[in-house]
This record gives sequence, structure tokens and C-alpha cells, in this order.
Amino acid sequence: MRAFADDLASEYARRGSGLEIRSIGDGYAMQVRANLASEVVSLAPSELEAPLIRTLAIIAYKQPIRQCDLVEIRGNKSYDHVKELEKRGMINAARQGRTKVLTTTRAFADYFGLASCRPEAVRRAILKDKKLIGVTPMYQSLAQRLGLDFIVVNPYKPEPEDLKRLKEIELLVLAPGYADRVKENYSGELLEASVRTLSQLKESAEWICQAAGSGDVEPLAAEVDFLLQRYRARAAVASPIKPLTPMIEDIARDLRITVQEDGLTVAPDSAGMEAGIQVPVHQPYDMDILERIVQRYEKILNGSV
Repeated sequence: MRAFADDLASEYARRGSGLEIRSIGDGYAMQVRANLASEVVSLAPSELEAPLIRTLAIIAYKQPIRQCDLVEIRGNKSYDHVKELEKRGMINAARQGRTKVLTTTRAFADYFGLASCRPEAVRRAILKDKKLIGVTPMYQSLAQRLGLDFIVVNPYKPEPEDLKRLKEIELLVLAPGYADRVKENYSGELLEASVRTLSQLKESAEWICQAAGSGDVEPLAAEVDFLLQRYRARAAVASPIKPLTPMIEDIARDLRITVQEDGLTVAPDSAGMEAGIQVPVHQPYDMDILERIVQRYEKILNGSV
């Protein structure tokens, strides 16, 4: 049977036909040649249901992606999607601890008429004219909130995979003060995003969307404005504070809370200072970036009542 399929594939190749027979997984498929796929894809019937397509698109764009991270984005239904996509040969699912790492396959590239199955080539095909953004782990939730096309990278102490990703991206969002260190391995556009306060978060989000030429800042901006109104109302009746570091000074200005020399002392919990209020700073990177700031504001306001 395999010999017959190989002979038939050779015959189609000799003809120069618009169709070809290719070995995919454990079987064979007859398909439109890759260089013609873009011309006929709009005429082809959809074989993958829309929910599967959406899950597959996330895997293709964010690969390699852990199944547990995919579930956070797509919900528990993605477990069934992964099984189905793996069964169809569209993805590989390699076991890693308690989860799996998902990547697309050669069959995926063939199905969508892509010349290469390399992850960076797949991402480029998905992005087309959009700018690919790199974000450090701390800014991942912000990029998700803004609906940006992004990959997560560690430019501070890059591993080989990080160095590879730094070559793919056109814009890197990172914390202020690290530009010189990052420039040792990255020569593209940099955007240092200050997110100490709610106002800084809103401003940085606007700059990121502007630099990326994509994303939607309005939902986040509306949420920030609502929180600021609520917190400033609470701060108006709170006891005065005395900020002990520039970071706390920034937060105090944003809250518009009364600052005076004999006020309740406030410092970051990482500063090693004695203070009446210790503000959390080293929160987990997987915490939502807005929640990180909210925790700090709540700590100050609850402690100064």
C-alpha cells in the first residue's frame, strides 16, 4: 500500500499537477500544492470546526505553549481540543511534568499552505503586517489585557531560547532601568514601561499600543479610571502618611493622599526599612499587573484608616 502511494505521489509530481500527495504522520494526504494554497483556500470547505481553529491558532502563535497555560486562555474545553488536534496530526503534545508542551507539526503547515513549519515562520504567517512584541514575564498579563500579538522573553538573563526570540521581535517592553543590560543581546526598539501606579499603568498601556500599532487600551483605561476615582475618595479621608522611598511617593501622588512629616511611615516590604505600613513589591510574575498595583493601594489605604 505504501509503495503504491509513493508511486502515485511521484506520478503527480511528474505531471506538475496543482495537486500533490504527501506523507503526513502515519498516512498520506492529497492536497493543493503549497505555492497554490493561498489562491484556493477561500474556496475550500472548512474541515476544522471554529472552536478547534481558535484553539489551534493560539497554539500556533504562542508555541511552544504549556497545556496548562492554554487552558487558562481557552478553558477546560481545550483538553478535548488538544486530543482532537493531536489525533489529526496538527500538533505535537510532549509530556513535561504534570502538563504537556504543545507545538504545531509539518502537517499543520501543509494544511494551511505554509512553506515552513518552524515556529517563528508560523508566527510570521499569522502576524503578516503586524508588529511582533516581546514582553518580560511581568508584563504578560498587560499584553493579554491589551489584546497584543506578543511572545514572552527574558532579556535580563537570556537562555538560548530567549536569545532566539529576541531576534524575532520588533519591540521589547521591559522595566525601566534595564535598557543598557538588554542592549547587549537586543538591537530593536525598546519601550520602558513604568507601572508603579495606576496612572503610570494607563499611560504605559497607551504608549505600548501606539508603538505596536495594535491593541485596545480602552477597557483597561476605563477600569483604571474607575479604580482611581474610588481610591482617591478613600484617600481623602485617610490619615496622612510619610513615604520613605520614591516609589511610595509616586503612589501617594497618584492617590492624592495627604503627605506630611509626622504621618504614618510607608515603605516597600523589600526595602528593609522600619515602617508602619509595608507595601508588597515582589509579587508573583503570574499575578495580573493591575492586581499587583491594587494590592499596594489597598495596603496603604487599609493601614491609614
